Formats: sequence, C-alpha cells, structure tokens
Amino acid sequence: MLNLETENKPDLRIVSDNNSASVTLDEIEKFYCPKNKKEFLFGLEYERLSLDKNTLENASYEKMSAIISHFAKILDWDLLYDKENIIGAISNDCSSISLEPGCQMEISLSPKKDILEIDLELTKIISVLDEIASFYDVIFLGYGLTPKSAVDDIKIIPKRRYRIMNEYLPYCKDSELCTKMMRQSAGIQVNVDYKDSVDAYLKLKFLNLIMPFMCALCANSPFENNVLSSNKTNRANVWRYTGSSRCNMFYQNIFKNSFFDFNKEKNVFKNYIDEILNVPMVYIERDDKIIPIKGKLNFREFMKEGFLGFKAQMKDYILHQSLCFPDVRLKKYIEIRNHDSSNPQMALALCAFYKGLLNCDIKKLIRKFNFLKLSDIEKYNKLLISFGLDFKVNKSFDGWSVAAKLFNIAKNKLSTKDRSYLTPILNILKTRKTSADIIIDYNINTAFDLVEFLK
Repeated sequence: MLNLETENKPDLRIVSDNNSASVTLDEIEKFYCPKNKKEFLFGLEYERLSLDKNTLENASYEKMSAIISHFAKILDWDLLYDKENIIGAISNDCSSISLEPGCQMEISLSPKKDILEIDLELTKIISVLDEIASFYDVIFLGYGLTPKSAVDDIKIIPKRRYRIMNEYLPYCKDSELCTKMMRQSAGIQVNVDYKDSVDAYLKLKFLNLIMPFMCALCANSPFENNVLSSNKTNRANVWRYTGSSRCNMFYQNIFKNSFFDFNKEKNVFKNYIDEILNVPMVYIERDDKIIPIKGKLNFREFMKEGFLGFKAQMKDYILHQSLCFPDVRLKKYIEIRNHDSSNPQMALALCAFYKGLLNCDIKKLIRKFNFLKLSDIEKYNKLLISFGLDFKVNKSFDGWSVAAKLFNIAKNKLSTKDRSYLTPILNILKTRKTSADIIIDYNINTAFDLVEFLK
C-alpha cells in the first residue's frame, strides 16, 4: 500500500519555499472578488453511483478507468491523470468527468446561461457514458448512497488526494461517517454566480436558510447496505458526521458570530476567509509531490509559521478551501451542495429552481421567509434526515409548505421554456411524496428491486 508519509516526504533542499513570501489576507480576499461579470451563469456537478450490473456492488477502478479512456477517445477529450492513474477527462471548454473516491462518476459542466444548454450537454455526456458502460457491464445510478456495497468493501481509487483524506479525515471530531461520505455517497451540486460582496452575502444567507428544505425535497437514499431504513436521506446523515470543523462550520461558528447580520454585508469575504483559516489543514502540494499536514496546524498558523520550510501560497489556500465542506460553499461562485443524487431530470429541475429563485430581489426573499431562523437550521437538518419535509417549522408552516412557497416564487421568475424543467419538483409537491417516500411506501427490500424501481 502506498505510504504517503514516507513516499511523499518532502526534500527541503529542492522544494522548500524559504525564498518566497507567504500569501496575504488581501491577496486571498481578491480571489473572491468577481471581475465585472456581465451575465450570471449556472453550473452543474452531477454524481452517479457506478455499479457492477450483475452484482450491484461498486464497480472496480479498472473498469471505470477503461470507461473514461473510451469516453475521451470518442469525444476527443483529454485524459486527466494522477501520476500514471486515469482519474477523469476534460473537454476544450472545461466540462469534465471524474471519479470520486469510491468510483462514483461526477459530470461537471462548464458554466451556462440557459438550462437548455445544460440539458443538451448533460444529455450528450450521459448518453455516451451509459452506452460505453453497458459494454463493461457497469450501470450508473442516480441515487444518494450505495444500495448494496458496505463501506469496508469499497476501495479508494488510486488518487493521492483521496488516500491522504482517507488516512486523516475519519479521525477528526464528529467525522465517524467520513469514510461513507467518500466511498458511498453521491449528490447534485448547482453553482451560481454573484456580482459583488453584497450579492454574495445575500445569496449565502438566503441559500443557507432554505438548504434544509431543498435537501429534504431531494431525499433519495432510504435504502443502503441492502437494507431499507426509516431515514429519508441517509446521505445527508453521512454528511452531518464528516467533521464538524469543516462541514458544519457555518452552524457552529458563523451563525453564532452574527455573520449574517445585515451590517456585515460588505465584510462577507473577510468573514468567510476568517472561518476557513481556522480549519485544520490536510496537505499541500509542491512539484507534484504531496506533503501531508493532517491537522497539525490550521491555515492561519500556516500563514504565520510555515510548515517544514514551506510558506503559505495562494494555491495552498485554494486547495484548502476546497477541503472545507459547508452545505453552501463560497468560491469565485457559490456552490449549492446538499442534494441527494437522482435522475438527470431532477438535476435539471434543480438548476431551473435556483435560476428562478435567484432572479428575484434576494433582500425581499429573505423578508418573505423571515419566519425561518438561522439559529434553527441545524435543528431542521437533523429532522429532515428521518422525516424529509414532514416536520413542523411553526404553527403556519411545515416543510412541505415552505418548499411549495419557494417553488411558486421560482416558477414565476422563469420563462416558459425553463419552467418546463420544474416538472419533477412539481410532481413531488403535488403528491407530497419524495423519491424516498415512494421507496419506503413500496417497501423495496433488495438492491435489485431498487435499481429496477429507479430505472
């Protein structure tokens, strides 16, 4: 087995940074400042589970790397490697496919203006991937958690980043389910632009307020390890226990510090950075070598003290903030991350949903939903795991009525063309049944029945 501690031990005579200066807070803040964006774009990152067609166990890395290689040849994409190992492929316009730690397949689309553009590219990629996969007896499943393979039966793919995450993250505070997150989970992420610090602030606040209801609306993982549970979304439960310092930092720190008070609008980047600096570091890279840190210091300490002769660089910060996992994450855009994977139609529905919502005046939206309190978000996050949208917010609202209110606002801000993509969400709200509710009602009790049901 690869030993990162010894194989990647840095040669300080060659790769130390003693002659360079540490990155400054001002330089980091500039990373978040948008540059005169003329139009707001949307991106989609869509994960599906990769399963052996005959056993429904997780597909092997060998098969998945062959599928990627075949895919890249057909579409004339460039292969992506970690050392000699294939880990993905990328197009000329930076759309990509890549493997998550347990061989989940992620499709990441370059930003688009229209949902139709997202639809066309996603449909093309899925069509080619699915056809190639059938040749290798692999199927891709839009579902939140592996239905059959247990966490200990799934090998981490040969990617150095994942190996070192696997060696360190499971031993952090409140991270007992981190290995399940890495190996078993699959989700949908929608990326949205912001125009300035105030816009970023308002979108972060509003999206954090509604995230529990969106997560519950997408509940699609009651079945795991060949057993049907009473939970609506076991994937969300896994993420609650993937490390409090890097997953739930908003609830534990930012909300308590009144991060989202309106007088904090213009300081959103500084305040966000301040929280990221406190998160323990996992590793840095130099000259294509990985230098493990494994929580020995946080980024603030790294900026002040360095580590083994290395100084904090901008690329280190960008890597570090990508290893922090709040439900709504700030980069040069905003990532809305906490949705169970589902079919492609649901992924497109979420793109349309957020497009409609974020076309509104966000300040007015926050006032419309002033009955939702940031201090209650963690309570809702715990309730939705077991109950989906079947929980009370107050005397007037339950989870379903909040989701319906959001839906109606989004629908009214979309063109007729974009509105048609909302049909999967409309059907959920009409029947008051998420995918998880239906799976539980049907009492599905084998992985093969689940796959047949989800086709």
